[in-house]
Amino acid sequence: MSFLDELEHNKDKQVSEKTPKELWESCFKYFKHFVSILQKDNDEFAVDFRFVFLNLTSKCLLTGPFEISRMQNNSDLTLEIKMYTQLIDPIKIKRNDRRSAELLKIKLSKDNISSLVKSDNKGNYFIKINSSLKSNFKLTLKQGTDFIIEYSNVCTTAKRSFQLPIAKIDQANMDKIAQYLIGQNQTLYTESISDEDISKLREKIELEKKLKSKREADIQAKIEKDIELEEIRKANTIQQRSKRYVRNQVNKLKNSVIDKVKDIMS
Repeated sequence: MSFLDELEHNKDKQVSEKTPKELWESCFKYFKHFVSILQKDNDEFAVDFRFVFLNLTSKCLLTGPFEISRMQNNSDLTLEIKMYTQLIDPIKIKRNDRRSAELLKIKLSKDNISSLVKSDNKGNYFIKINSSLKSNFKLTLKQGTDFIIEYSNVCTTAKRSFQLPIAKIDQANMDKIAQYLIGQNQTLYTESISDEDISKLREKIELEKKLKSKREADIQAKIEKDIELEEIRKANTIQQRSKRYVRNQVNKLKNSVIDKVKDIMS
């Protein structure tokens, strides 16, 4: 499939000279061609579909009808590709009661996954997920400057929305996205960490451990110091009380002797 060379009247321009709108038009032509091939061949593609909320991966088929459309809203341009993800094996999720089953149904509907609440002859409730899931992909040019990609139910229930740098609007990256759409490049958005990044991460963890240990040691030292100061305060308090007690006793004894002497003299 040709990509950037498809731009009408601009075939001699360098990629860096093309406007965002021209690049978006090129993307639309690319994916229109891509969808036309899918429609013509009427293919089905095997994918591993992940239900994130359920922590479950299921074997599925990505099927048609494949559709592409373009929309314009004020200064935004959007291309949208629609298709279906078909479950190969039915998915049933047991629930303790009808209420918990209804709550799960609501949660799934927020991910655009339709389901039914069922019960067996023993009164056990379960959710049966609709075997056909709507999947779509959008590429939007926002305000004529930023490219935004959005996925819904494409290889996973996790919705993705992120900005695509203009530098990545090229044949190679469009091919990768097209392959991902049909489940042939499912690692495209899987984060990979290099050995260098792993070393840096380990160093960061070790540093955080040392800082945490130092903070804990400082806190413990402060606690011990506070305890020591409190014990000194208490000791001083007791000592002061003892001095007052002795003075009081001496004064009492002194007064008693004086009184006795007075009695004798009188």
